[in-house]
Amino acid sequence: EWRQDIGFLEEKLLSTHPNAFFNTDEGTFRQLLRSLERDLENLSSSEIYTRLTEIVASIGDGHTAIYPDSRLAVYPIYTYWFTDGLYIVATSDSEKHLLNCRVVEIAGLEVEDVFERLRKVVSFDNEWGFLQSHSDYLNKEEIMKGLGMVDMDGNLLLKVEKEGEIIEASVKPQREVFHWLQKRADEIDRTYQGRKYWYQYYPDSRILHFHYASCGSEKGNPFILFNCRMFLFTWTNPVSKFVLDLRGNRGGSSVVLAPFILRMMIDWRLNRTGKLFVLIDRGTFSSAVLNAISMRKRTNAIFVGEPTGGSPRHYGEVEKFQLPNSGISVSCSTTYWKTTSDTSEAFMPDILAVRSFQDYYEMRDLAFEAVMTYGWEGEE
Repeated sequence: EWRQDIGFLEEKLLSTHPNAFFNTDEGTFRQLLRSLERDLENLSSSEIYTRLTEIVASIGDGHTAIYPDSRLAVYPIYTYWFTDGLYIVATSDSEKHLLNCRVVEIAGLEVEDVFERLRKVVSFDNEWGFLQSHSDYLNKEEIMKGLGMVDMDGNLLLKVEKEGEIIEASVKPQREVFHWLQKRADEIDRTYQGRKYWYQYYPDSRILHFHYASCGSEKGNPFILFNCRMFLFTWTNPVSKFVLDLRGNRGGSSVVLAPFILRMMIDWRLNRTGKLFVLIDRGTFSSAVLNAISMRKRTNAIFVGEPTGGSPRHYGEVEKFQLPNSGISVSCSTTYWKTTSDTSEAFMPDILAVRSFQDYYEMRDLAFEAVMTYGWEGEE
């Protein structure tokens, strides 16, 4: 059955992807498949699953992936890379003693060595995309088992720095659903959780902050009507700076934002250098990158934040299929988006703003602060 799945994966992946060997050698790719077939009888199911994930990731396309199944057992830690290291930013209640600790070692390996192993199984467009996605693989038991990074009981062994001391911890995988805990200096605002778009107005600074969290239209709140209401607001209230926030936007349909971009193009009040800003980060991916490209081409926006996790030119328009016996779900690109002459790996901001852990803990938004302090010619 595994052999049948491997054959199906090879045939389906190569017939679906428009250019499967844009980043990897065909001989190397087929050698990985044949090597897995030869090793099957000596491998555990975790090792087979991980090897399949590695084979798909070798394509080198962030949209073509075996994303870790949400049904897999999870190590209840979520990590995030800041300028000063890798930190645990969310845990279950049982592991809350590890919350906000800096990771020193995992399975006896330093963080960079752990990242080197994970890069084989994570599908990503660029290094920022890897930093965004790595934890979804690092906290899955099946993947870490397959990479040989757990102990005999399947536990994940960590060394972390807590309040200046190095402590060791053994994290058990959890198969039951649990609630993620986060703790920062202030309570996290969950007012708009689950929304695709909304805007906030700050009267003191006269900044309008338009959050575009997902490239789609909300049921009961179609984007085209929302867009009209938002621009009407800018006519009835003084707006000194307009901010489009694409951070964390993983994509969807790039055409949904078109009415906003077209309307902004002809707005002589807002479409001015120093008055219009776009925030981007490692979580900006897929159609959200296409929207950023359109904003750079058609407006006078200044881009602030981190390089995007998605590349300006990329493969996308995903088709999903399942391997017939194991049921493993595979995502595969079907289209090459060549919407710009920019061939760099990431869409780059004009003003770089990358947080340290302390910035995160104190809930400082460096990108938004950069917008607030930016001076523009003609400002009242």
